[in-house]
Amino acid sequence: MPRLGEILVQDGACDPDAIRGALENQVIFGGRLGTNLLEMGAVTEEALAAALGRRHRLPALSGELPLDPKALALLRPEVADRHDVVPYLVADRRLAILACDPSDLAMLDEVAFATGKQVHPIVAPEARIWTLLREGYGIERQLRGIEVEFGSLRRRLTAPAPPPPAGTPAPGAPEDLLGEGEFDALYAKTGAFALAPPGPAAPDDEIIELTDLILPGDEATPPLAAEVLASLARAPGHAPPARFVAPAAPRAEPEPSPLGFDEALRALEGVTERGAIARSVLRHARSRFRRAVLLTVNRGEARGWAGLGEGVDAEQVGRLRLALGAPGVVDTVVRTQAHFLGPLPKTEANIRLLKRLGGGVPGNAFLVPILALGRVVNVFYADNGRGGVVDAGGVGELLILATRIAKSYETLVARVR
Repeated sequence: MPRLGEILVQDGACDPDAIRGALENQVIFGGRLGTNLLEMGAVTEEALAAALGRRHRLPALSGELPLDPKALALLRPEVADRHDVVPYLVADRRLAILACDPSDLAMLDEVAFATGKQVHPIVAPEARIWTLLREGYGIERQLRGIEVEFGSLRRRLTAPAPPPPAGTPAPGAPEDLLGEGEFDALYAKTGAFALAPPGPAAPDDEIIELTDLILPGDEATPPLAAEVLASLARAPGHAPPARFVAPAAPRAEPEPSPLGFDEALRALEGVTERGAIARSVLRHARSRFRRAVLLTVNRGEARGWAGLGEGVDAEQVGRLRLALGAPGVVDTVVRTQAHFLGPLPKTEANIRLLKRLGGGVPGNAFLVPILALGRVVNVFYADNGRGGVVDAGGVGELLILATRIAKSYETLVARVR
């Protein structure tokens, strides 16, 4: 399977320097390559979707996508959340889904089994899937700097729903909203590209390119002059397996044991991915503090990345978002690029930070900026809980670790250059 970056460069959708920059951002901020390219403004969503379709040799969609309520009702939110998948349209025995990774057989098996439908995967950019998860299920994902570019979708969702098209079954009608013919007709009105059933790879010049979605009711003529998603009617979907064992609910993992200073240094020297950086630093922090958290700093915002400690909940940390430029201790550390040790002033940003850490105002707190690529990319925060005081004599090792983290980032970035 060709790499996404190679396809984007071949298509002229972005240049090699943009790919390298996105890979560097991916090392530090995480996320998929396409999401980082969108965040950088280095590629359009339409071009990214087209490249994803070429990579997976499957139909692809982008833009504002109206979801079929009956399709959404077929899949439980926790399954959609676990697999980054959104049901799109349902007709009789067929269900079209939007997915970040349409080649994930475990996902296809679970969705087909849960819905009892023949599943037809359509690939879509990760950021678009996240937006649709919020629209369809209320599942929040951090869209990072891309959220601004998807603002029109959020405004559209708050507007009154258009009247149902003629022929829509009344409430209480059978499960499927569309018949086979209507399903194909609606697919034919969407911008996408169609592919024959899986088989030998076709030459590049035979691949039909993606176009923008044409929403139902638009008077514009779809620019696509070839078969579109109606071809799914001729392609076999992913059938429900005869037997499926749902994955067990994840057990609450016990907090990992603290790391000594020397152990943390050794762990940082051998990191191969960003998650190992967070685990190493936070495990060492737990040897000195009651609670600690790492924040990611990017595009005028600090976002929760990972945390450990008394009352610290990973989900709550992941929801933490602090706008930089507003009064707060995190903003001070980012702006001055200097560490902080002292009491927290009563500001809105500081209150939001403490709430996401489980509440309780500490006697003081310790924060360190972590630099990479010439700017602050993380902020380390630690305290000793409600009323607790951080001893100034115990922060020196964390300052040394902050420097080692920067070197770990440099090593990871050098591998993708």
